[in-house]
Amino acid sequence: MEAKMQRYQIKTLNGKIPVHVMAPEKFGGEYDRRSPLYVGAVWFASALALTTNLSQALFRKATNGREATLGRILWDMGRDPDHVSCFLVDRFSRYNHQSKWGAAGWRSLDLFYNYREKVQPKLNRDFEGWITRQWIEKCENRQAVTNRMKIVVDLLSQTLASFSREQEIRLLSIASGSAQAVIAAMKRHPALSVRALLIDFDPSAIEEAKRMAGEAGLGDRFDFIRDTTKVMERAAAAFKPHIIEMVGFLDYRPRNKAIGLIKRIRACLPDGGAFLTCNIRKNREKIFLDWILLWPMIYRSEEEFAELLLGGGFSPDKIQLIYEPFKIHGIAVCRK
Repeated sequence: MEAKMQRYQIKTLNGKIPVHVMAPEKFGGEYDRRSPLYVGAVWFASALALTTNLSQALFRKATNGREATLGRILWDMGRDPDHVSCFLVDRFSRYNHQSKWGAAGWRSLDLFYNYREKVQPKLNRDFEGWITRQWIEKCENRQAVTNRMKIVVDLLSQTLASFSREQEIRLLSIASGSAQAVIAAMKRHPALSVRALLIDFDPSAIEEAKRMAGEAGLGDRFDFIRDTTKVMERAAAAFKPHIIEMVGFLDYRPRNKAIGLIKRIRACLPDGGAFLTCNIRKNREKIFLDWILLWPMIYRSEEEFAELLLGGGFSPDKIQLIYEPFKIHGIAVCRK
């Protein structure tokens, strides 16, 4: 099935916001939409995982986790490299398994972003190869997050070019992970003087970003802060960014905290500065992420995503929403 480019507008109390759904051929994306039979298999495996994981979590809470919430116990189970959610999915494939225990971090995203380059060529014609192809390769959410990364690279590249008259373009990345999209966008503009400041709490993510920036020949253009968003204002005051990028973090912020964070980000930008972010949308594989990957996220429609940006102080005429072909991941580009 071919995904066609779509354009429409959503109405808000403050005005209309354009939405653009990208066609895969416009950015080299993936769009292998799965059959109802495959989706049924996803739901069947997810139902098995729901039963086993919930039973294990309730047992742990009853025996030695009375002070921990059920959600926290499930989260810890999911991040445990020794835990298996479903023998049909992640017991016999190291790649399917890594996508679960590395969820919400750079390791799973690295596997998804670079599946075609790093994983697919290593697969043999054995059971592990077959089961990896059946799940991670075919998964619409894996394709969608790969699409998101490619679109973000394009949008960051365009945004960097829009500041080409600046003597130095400064980009601040919040919850940056390995910063693959930032590095890829910067590589497209070797003639521009671009500096990037990355903030992330995970030391392994910072080390991976340093390694990738060094391999790209951009190591001297990056600075790193290992901390949370609490240091954002202090960092921005010294760095004075033209662009702030925060991809993926809103998927874990409840409404009020998300709006508060966006307000703070907007205050850190100069007039004309750009903010690029994203949010995941409900989809038919959500149960797979919830109960096999044990990857809890906050799913928002276009309207709900737009409400966060408007609540954060951005005007509707300064907001553009771009969705990848599955309409699972939406990316916003906002101007102050």
